[in-house]
Amino acid sequence: MSIFDLLIEPSRFDCALPVEMDALTETGTLLEAALLSASLDPTTGDARLLFDCRGALQLRNGNTAVVVVKNVSEFRWHASPRRGSTWHAVMSWIPSPHPAGLAITAGLTPDADLQIVGLAGEFYVGNILGGDKPPPDFTSSTPAEIRRGLASWTSEIDVVGASFR
Repeated sequence: MSIFDLLIEPSRFDCALPVEMDALTETGTLLEAALLSASLDPTTGDARLLFDCRGALQLRNGNTAVVVVKNVSEFRWHASPRRGSTWHAVMSWIPSPHPAGLAITAGLTPDADLQIVGLAGEFYVGNILGGDKPPPDFTSSTPAEIRRGLASWTSEIDVVGASFR
């Protein structure tokens, strides 16, 4: 099943499997993971974050992670302008209770931060085919080569852990 299909599958809540660390409740869970995609769907109110976990310090059981924040009331991305593709590694990850439900604040390198506030969250860890190979070289690869070497929303995923808040 693709990552996107997983996120709309009604039976996804049946896959609540233990996670090594929980990005919805534990500070530092996604340290050194790379943010590959961040999207906001105004029709559903969902924010979706896709991570490459090959370099993640806290997650060893999967090469890919997904965080979904439901019923988003705030979505803020701030980054310095850059040319070309950028590997945005997570340097701080702080989930916290919020009057709206859940707040997530992430600091990324180089020079970026993300804040999302919403009602609830979903966290998935899994493996995609090819996700254990070295990541593409961002300095010498073409944009197409870089994209082919990374997870995307259409990647097939084998979920090894999931939590819901």
